[in-house]
Amino acid sequence: MKEIELRLALVFYGGVSLAIYMHGVSREVLNLVRASSYRLDRRTNGTGQETAGPDLSPVQSAFTELLDLVSGAADVRVVVDAIAGASAGGVNGIMLARAIAHDLPLDSHSRMWLEKADVTRLARPQSGLSRYLKISISPVLDQLISTRLDKQIESAETREKLRHFMQARWFTPPFSGKRFIGWMLDACQKMERDGEEQRTLIPRGQTLDLFVTLTDYNGIKRRIHLDDPDFVEEWDHRRILNFHAVHRSPGLVESQFATENIPELVFAARATSSFPGAFPPSTVAEMERVLERYDLPWKHRDAFLQRGLGLAPEVVSQHCFVDGSVVMNKPFAPVIQVIQDRPAAREVARRLIYVDPAPVEPAETNGLAREVPGFFRVILASLAHIPRNEPIGDDLKELEQSNRRSRWLAQLIDSAGPMVEEAVKGLLPKRRTVTPEMLSKCRKDATGAAFEQAGFAFLNYQSLKLHALAERLAGLTVELSGIIGAQKHEEAVLARFSQHFSRLTVESTDLLGRTDPYILALLRGLDVDYRIRRLRFVVRKLNGFYHFEPESGLPPPDTEALDHMKGLFYDQIDHLGWRWKELFFGSSCRGMAAQLVSDLAAGRPTSRDQVVQLVASLTQMMGLADLDRLHDELFAETARELLDKERHASLLRAYIGFGFYDLITFPVLQRNDFSEVTEILVDRISPRDADSLYTEGFDLKGKSLNAFGAFFNRGWREHDYLWGRLNAADRLVSVVLSAAGGGALPQMQINQARARIFLAILEEERGKLTEISEELERVDVLIRTIYPDFAHVAEEA
Repeated sequence: MKEIELRLALVFYGGVSLAIYMHGVSREVLNLVRASSYRLDRRTNGTGQETAGPDLSPVQSAFTELLDLVSGAADVRVVVDAIAGASAGGVNGIMLARAIAHDLPLDSHSRMWLEKADVTRLARPQSGLSRYLKISISPVLDQLISTRLDKQIESAETREKLRHFMQARWFTPPFSGKRFIGWMLDACQKMERDGEEQRTLIPRGQTLDLFVTLTDYNGIKRRIHLDDPDFVEEWDHRRILNFHAVHRSPGLVESQFATENIPELVFAARATSSFPGAFPPSTVAEMERVLERYDLPWKHRDAFLQRGLGLAPEVVSQHCFVDGSVVMNKPFAPVIQVIQDRPAAREVARRLIYVDPAPVEPAETNGLAREVPGFFRVILASLAHIPRNEPIGDDLKELEQSNRRSRWLAQLIDSAGPMVEEAVKGLLPKRRTVTPEMLSKCRKDATGAAFEQAGFAFLNYQSLKLHALAERLAGLTVELSGIIGAQKHEEAVLARFSQHFSRLTVESTDLLGRTDPYILALLRGLDVDYRIRRLRFVVRKLNGFYHFEPESGLPPPDTEALDHMKGLFYDQIDHLGWRWKELFFGSSCRGMAAQLVSDLAAGRPTSRDQVVQLVASLTQMMGLADLDRLHDELFAETARELLDKERHASLLRAYIGFGFYDLITFPVLQRNDFSEVTEILVDRISPRDADSLYTEGFDLKGKSLNAFGAFFNRGWREHDYLWGRLNAADRLVSVVLSAAGGGALPQMQINQARARIFLAILEEERGKLTEISEELERVDVLIRTIYPDFAHVAEEA
C-alpha cells in the first residue's frame, strides 16, 4: 500500500476577536492529527496486533473514517512540522503546539474564549467620579450607537456592553493584562492529563517548532558593519520566539511545551496579543506578579529571557512588549525556513496552510475616484491597519522559487543516478559478504574517485564546505563561550576561523586540496553536516523502496523493516545534530571558546594557536571517526539483515557513492535539506474558501466593530467558533484528498465523509453552544440538504 506523510506548516494571522474563529480552526487541525496518529500508531503499536487506544471523539472518529476511505489510494499520516502565529493567531498557535507536543485536549481553551473573552470580563474595574461622570453621557452613546452603528449592532446585549465599554477609563487601555494571564494559566493547567503516561502526536525522531512574533517597544541596538563609516547602528524591535519539542524515543519527549514551561508560553501569549490601546504593554514584572499570586515558579525564566529575547536579567526591566502584529502580522518566513529542512519517514506531501479569517474582498470602485482620507483615519491606518496587512507575495514568491529548485534538483539527482551507479558498482565485491571494513574502504575509494573526476570544479566545492564549516564553528564557539551578548562578536570569530582555513589552503601541497592531509583531517574530524547530508540522501533512496512494481522482479517490500531501518538512520542524524549543540561539550571546550570570544570582544590580539587548539579539542569531543565506523556497521550488517539482497546492494551503492551526488548538489543548495526535494504547496483556510456550506451573505461576527465584535456578544463568539471548526474541516478534507490522490474516489463517498465530519462537529457542540441553537439547527438542515445521499444512507443504517 502506498504510504504518504501529509506534513503541515500552519500560519495564524492576527485578528483581535477573530481569535475565536482561529481557535475553531485549531481544534480541527488537532482532531485530524490525533485521528491519524491513533489510527497508524496507537492501534497497532508496532506489534502487528491491535491494541486499545484512547477513546476518540465523534469528529476524530469521522476523520479516521475519511483516512480509511482514502487508504485505497494512499495510507496518509498527518504531521504538523511547524506553527507560526502573530497576535490572536499567536495565542492559538501556542495552545495548539502544546496540545500536539503532549497529546492534550483544547477544551479548556475553548471555554476560555467562549466564557471569558467578553468585554465585561476583559475590562479593568471602574469606580469613582470618572465612572459617575461617564454614566451621564449614556444618552449620547445611545444616539451614537443607534445612528452610526445601527447596521452592525442590532443585538441588545452588544449595545449594552458597548455602552459599558465606552464608559471605561479614557486614555488608558481598557483591558486587563493580568486577567488575561490568569485565564491563560488556568487554561494551560487544565489541559493536563493526571496520572497518564507521557504521550505525544509528534512522530518518533521528529520535531515540532512554534514561532510567535512580538514587538519589543524599546528595541535592541544592532550594529551593521559598513565600509565608511565602519559601522552604523539601528534599533531592532522585531522578536520571533521559537519553542520546540523533539520526540527522541518512545516515552521521551524533549519539550519546551511541558508543564514547567507554562510561564514562558503564557508570557508569549500575553505579549504577542497586547493590542496597542486595548491592553497595556506586557512586561516581565507583570508576569512575575501574576505568577506570585498563583504561587507558581518560573523555573526557566533567565534561560528563556536570554534564549528567546536576548535579554540579560539586569536589563529586563527596561523592556516592554506590544502586539506581534505591529512588526509581523503574517509570519510566513520562519515556517518556510524550518520546513525546508525537515525530514519525513515516507513519501511526503507538504502543505503550508495559512488561516485568514478576513481575506481581502475584491474592490468595486465603479471608476469613481476615492475620497482623500481624513486626519484620524490616516493615523489609525498608519498605526494599525496597514502594518497588520503587509503583503505575503514576497514570501510566497520565494517559496515558489524554492519549489522550482526542488523540481530541478530531483531531476538532476535522478539523471545522475545511472552514471553514479556505474561508477561505484565495480567497487563492491559481487560474491563476498561486505564487511564494515570493506565498506569503509569502498566509501573512501568512491569519494576519492568523485573528487578526482571533478577537476577544477572541486575548488568551488571545497571552498564552500570550508566556509560552511567556519560558520558552524563560529556559531558553536559563541554558544560555548557562555558570555552574554557574545552574538555581537560572531563575525569576528568567523573571521578567525576563515583565516585559519584559508591559511591551510594556501599552505597545501596539493593545488586543489583533494589529498592534503591537514584539510582532510579537518573535514573528517568536524564536517558533521556532510554525514547528515549523506544519511538523508540514503533515506531518500530508502523511501523509493516502499513503491512496489511487480514487473521489477523484486519481492514485495517489508515496510516494517524499512520503517525500522529508517528509524535507525534518523537516530544517527539526531546523534550527529547534537554535535552542534552547546550541551554536548565539556568544560575544556567551553573555556577555550570563552577565552577566544572575550579576547576578541576586548580587542586583545588572538593567536592562530588559540584556533588550532580549539579545533583540536572540538574534533576530539565530536568523535566522528567512531560514528563513521558505526554507520559502516549499520549499512553492512544491520541493513543486510533487514533488506533483501537487491535492495541492500542498491542502498550500499547510494551510501558509498554519495560523494558524487554531493559534488553536484551542495554548491547549489549549500544546506542539508536536499534529500527530499519536495515541493511545498500553499492552501488557505477562510470563510471564502470553505464553500461546501457557504451561503450568500455569510460573514463572521467578529469582523464587526473593527474586529473587536466577538468580545461584545457570547452568541457571536459561539457563531465564529462553530464556523471556524466547520470551515477548517471542509478545507482539511480537501487537503487530505489532494495529498492522497483521492480524486478517483466516487463523489458520493467523499460527500458522505464530509457530511459525517460536519454532523459530528454539531453533535459535539450541541448543548455547549447555548446561545446559537437556531444556527445549529439551520446548519444541520443545510448539511442534510446539500448532501441528501448521506441523509439517505444514514436513514437506512
